Amino acid sequence: MNRTNYIFTGLALSLIPWALSCETKTEESPMNILFLSVDDLRPALACYGDPLAITPNIDALAAEGMLFSRHYCQSPSCGPSRTSMLTGLRPDQVRVTNHATHFRDTRPDVVTLPQLFKHAGYTAISLGKIFHYSSGYNDSISWDKEYFFSGNYVLPENRNTRGKAASHECVDTPDNSYRDGMVTEKAIEYLKQFGENNTPFFLGVGFFKPHLPFSAPKKYWDLYNREVFRNIEDRETPVNAPEIAFHNWQELRGYNDIPEEGPLSAELETTLRHGYYACVSYIDAQIGMILEVLDDLGLRENTLIVFWGDHGFHLGEQNIWAKSTNFEMSAHAPLIITAPGMTQKGAVCDALVESVDIYPTIIELCGKRTTQYLAGKSLKPLLINPQAEWAGVAFNQFTRPYQAAIGARIPMTHIGYSVRTASWRYTSWYNAEKKLFEFHELYAPEAPGPTVNLAGKHEYVEVQKQLHQMVVDYRAGNYVKE
Repeated sequence: MNRTNYIFTGLALSLIPWALSCETKTEESPMNILFLSVDDLRPALACYGDPLAITPNIDALAAEGMLFSRHYCQSPSCGPSRTSMLTGLRPDQVRVTNHATHFRDTRPDVVTLPQLFKHAGYTAISLGKIFHYSSGYNDSISWDKEYFFSGNYVLPENRNTRGKAASHECVDTPDNSYRDGMVTEKAIEYLKQFGENNTPFFLGVGFFKPHLPFSAPKKYWDLYNREVFRNIEDRETPVNAPEIAFHNWQELRGYNDIPEEGPLSAELETTLRHGYYACVSYIDAQIGMILEVLDDLGLRENTLIVFWGDHGFHLGEQNIWAKSTNFEMSAHAPLIITAPGMTQKGAVCDALVESVDIYPTIIELCGKRTTQYLAGKSLKPLLINPQAEWAGVAFNQFTRPYQAAIGARIPMTHIGYSVRTASWRYTSWYNAEKKLFEFHELYAPEAPGPTVNLAGKHEYVEVQKQLHQMVVDYRAGNYVKE
């Protein structure tokens, strides 16, 4: 491993100067930002090579810009991932590692990405799920207006159930019967206003699907042959993986048609996988409608478009359902950027990039500056040349037990820190009480599987030693991108 791929600083996180003002560059025609956020979206897209996905509109967006094939989130969970990306800080830096903690309580003066543009004279609008979508978690300081939507179900038996109802719903109904269709309608309404007023905008459009429940209009289920979802590749858990790396599918178990323990029936597995892809195609259609209006209004040529998935998702692989793991399937998510006049059409970049890179990228592309510390690095050099030299690795983290991560009043016992390099994924679990790293995992994610935890094997001692030191330094706050 080339140790020059990352550098470290002796500054502890508590000593980092957090200058929070922003400076802007005067422009005759400020670049607009259309930020498309999709919840729980793994790279289940045709443009990412998924043979099952039917996603013509997102594929067309990728054909106009740059697809980042190896983009990783900072935490495989909605709240921490979104907080990290929107503040430009890693989870330990912003001190948000669960759904219960709001970053205004831990870093009250931080300037978020939309807040910076709001201060710069942009109209900043949040539609749907941009920050984590729960009571008290959103951030009105960041926006001129925020809009919230409800509508997970159409069927009365599901709508009238307290708490989680069915894990999926397939109904012959219009797109706007569910809240993502409502988000689309409001986004189109705002785009038309912006076109008339000719004012710069930061429009955050946050789609809820394919988050559970897998509810989508029947026409999107009908796009697929159900039979193609019967086979789950890489179903087995990796050999020698520690128990702490897994969970009991608690997110899925909460739905009333899912057993509290044990495996799912083959038919239910097939239905869930089918439903996930139906939801992906539903979102693809919403994005297509928004981009069509953007084109009709003549706004595309002056609008930076960022399409981002907040984390990945397991659909039975490694015997896991949903996210909340430090495995590749949870951490890997799509990222597509179209920057007018800069990105090569249909370009693919294979560099390892992270969600924390998005904040510095957007502000540089739009001619904005900040004196606030940002953990990431602008992707502009890669947007100009996808083969440009790029030093760096990708880190993510998640806590155990699962209940601590979702904000239940159960203390965290461990936090798993994971580093992804070009050839390896290494995870080490830190015991918060004993103050030591207790369990270790080493996988070769580019190989089929990964099927075996290689940590502790003699032939990989040096590789593990180097990767473990990276994790130790990262946890100590001593990792900075070059």
